[in-house]
Amino acid sequence: MGFGSIGLPTWHRAGAPPFRRSGDVLKVLEEADHAIWSASALSACAESGLLAQLGKPMAIDELARAASLPPRLVQVLIDVLASYGFLVWERDRIRAAPSLMPFTTPEGVATFQASLRAPLLQAESFRRRSTEGTLTLDGWTHTDEAIIEAQGTLTQLWTTRALPKLKFLPGLVPRLERPGAGLLDVGAGAAGLSITLCRHFPHLTAAALEPAPHPAAVGARHVQEAGLAARIDVRQERVEDLRDEEAFDLAFLPQMFLPEAIIHQAIERVFRALRPGGWLLVAVLASEGHGRAPAINRLKNLLWGGGIRTVNHLRPRLAAAGFDPVIRAPGGASLRMICARRPNLRDPS
Repeated sequence: MGFGSIGLPTWHRAGAPPFRRSGDVLKVLEEADHAIWSASALSACAESGLLAQLGKPMAIDELARAASLPPRLVQVLIDVLASYGFLVWERDRIRAAPSLMPFTTPEGVATFQASLRAPLLQAESFRRRSTEGTLTLDGWTHTDEAIIEAQGTLTQLWTTRALPKLKFLPGLVPRLERPGAGLLDVGAGAAGLSITLCRHFPHLTAAALEPAPHPAAVGARHVQEAGLAARIDVRQERVEDLRDEEAFDLAFLPQMFLPEAIIHQAIERVFRALRPGGWLLVAVLASEGHGRAPAINRLKNLLWGGGIRTVNHLRPRLAAAGFDPVIRAPGGASLRMICARRPNLRDPS
């Protein structure tokens, strides 16, 4: 999930011919500058508390006092929000447009913040490490709690939005509603996926695998705060070391964080850990093509440790491990999902 998912401007068209003049390059840089500052301004609206005030009509001076910001700065930030059609005017007062209104609640503000904070902080880390000469391709190794928290909030957002789609996977929702239902959450991070699914399915328990100590500590704290410590086990364990057999009805594998050396073993271990008829959801970020979006997705995939594996690379690997069917979920978003089922014992061979 990145800036494009909330409608920020892009500055490159897929398939565009090479630029021939230096002025064309400068134009791209100017548009990049515009996109970066747009993201920063929207982030400031959420981080300062300004966004939360827009649930009811307020004047500029009132907003400035509530957000502890200079009135002139508030006016410019309001102009930025208005440029996206996020606001409506009621005489001399402003309030959120219907599309923005859900993001003025505490939960909505947190989502808005995380959607910008996660890419901004990770991009700054990428820039800094590139400058310092400390950049490696060892994977998602962030220890900054702000980054971990933001990524966890995004995971909760994605999971909540994906919940209605689970009904399209044959037999899955009835399984998750039964006593004894089990979830395997690989690379759990701040445990956003496990918490969201356990809240939605009261009988579900989860094994949340997070080998990195910093995210595991954040995840364990979130589970405790959610009152789900008895149902979510945050395990500082690597997926290639998984020993569970036929213990879970649903597994989530964000393979963009797994190096090539272990992906085959990870798929086999997850297959063995699923009960017959259980489903695996495999998140895929990298995509083929020569446009800007595929290139940026491959960059993120490399930085996160998963190389540049695409849907077409992964589908035959899942089939070879025994999953059937192996299908790509509909939709053309940057984050794609492969749905793979461990065949039920009653399925025809």
